[in-house]
Amino acid sequence: MPRPAKFDERQILDATARIVATQGAPAATIGAIAQALGAPSGSIYHRFRSRDELLGRLWLERIGRFQAGVQAALEHPDPDMAALDAALFTLAWVRADPAGARIALLHRREEFVGGGWPADMAAEAGRMGADVETGLATITRRLFGEDTPDLRRAARFAVIDIAYAAVRPHVARAEPPPMSLDALVRAAVMASLAATRA
Repeated sequence: MPRPAKFDERQILDATARIVATQGAPAATIGAIAQALGAPSGSIYHRFRSRDELLGRLWLERIGRFQAGVQAALEHPDPDMAALDAALFTLAWVRADPAGARIALLHRREEFVGGGWPADMAAEAGRMGADVETGLATITRRLFGEDTPDLRRAARFAVIDIAYAAVRPHVARAEPPPMSLDALVRAAVMASLAATRA
């Protein structure tokens, strides 16, 4: 009977995320990940076919986790509260998953699969991108009554851009955003929505 794997996928992804967050994607070699885990390289290849697959899965998993939280926030029955909750979720997510935040905000997708994305992961990334646009179209119509390119940009600004701009300097400095930032983001989101409707 084969021995059970000592390190599961979650542990490998978390170790990889810590390396990427502190040293960048190029530093996340199989050897470095194995050393961080205290595991032989074979333990990693038991779970992932290649370094590209591992890094691609890391990116998809962390971005997917963030998108799921935003989507849940956007389901609030009041559209203004939905937009506000989605923006504030970004701050909460950065505090809860600083490594994931650095991966999402400081790196490009292309850094995670240098040799090109395998077809299944490229398709998954495409679906995630389409889900973002669908979510933005829905919240745009809920907020403003219709979905035009200008109104879509306004919704993106309120739901995503304000919060990203607020947290990015703190993410770059590897520090949690101060709690006082929530009130500023809340005020900016509400002012943005009001200006669009004016």
